[in-house]
Amino acid sequence: MIGLVEVLGEIITEFIPRDAEEEYVKVAYTGPSILVFIEDDYVELVKGAEYNLPRWIAQVLVEKGYARILEEGVDAVTISRLMFNESRSRGLVKFEKLKGYFYSRVKSTISHLIKQYKLVGNVEEIKRISDTLSALTSNTKMLYKIRLNKILSLLGVQETSPEILGNLSEEEKHLYSTVRTILEVFNRKVFEV
Repeated sequence: MIGLVEVLGEIITEFIPRDAEEEYVKVAYTGPSILVFIEDDYVELVKGAEYNLPRWIAQVLVEKGYARILEEGVDAVTISRLMFNESRSRGLVKFEKLKGYFYSRVKSTISHLIKQYKLVGNVEEIKRISDTLSALTSNTKMLYKIRLNKILSLLGVQETSPEILGNLSEEEKHLYSTVRTILEVFNRKVFEV
């Protein structure tokens, strides 16, 4: 039985990175004029303009030096602030708003810092990146634990308000709806409630 639940969890979580790559982000385009195929049509990208593009296309353009993503970054300071605010409302069902695929963006930031860490030769810079990585990972874990406890408390409530769900990250929404669905099936089939 546990193995089946693990397989279900693996399948569900495989979709999250793919969905995160499809999330639209605003970019400032700085490269030469090019045509990009998005969904059903070609879009001409012109130097100096801003566009909303799927994250995976934006990343390719950034790697080529043609664009800059304009969303606010997820750094250690942002995570610390969020963690502090979440811990203040710890017994309440109140969430700070996390936009889009928040945890996927944190993971991307960590990957970027690790790449920087491997390329840097300066000892001070290595220490700075190492300290940033440590703070980012530990604060993200703490933030997730606090929010997870609040999400689990929502499962006992008949209906959850759209405002509360609107403040969850996309990953948290997937978690909430998956666990809620499993509990509803379990209650219906086992407890006949």
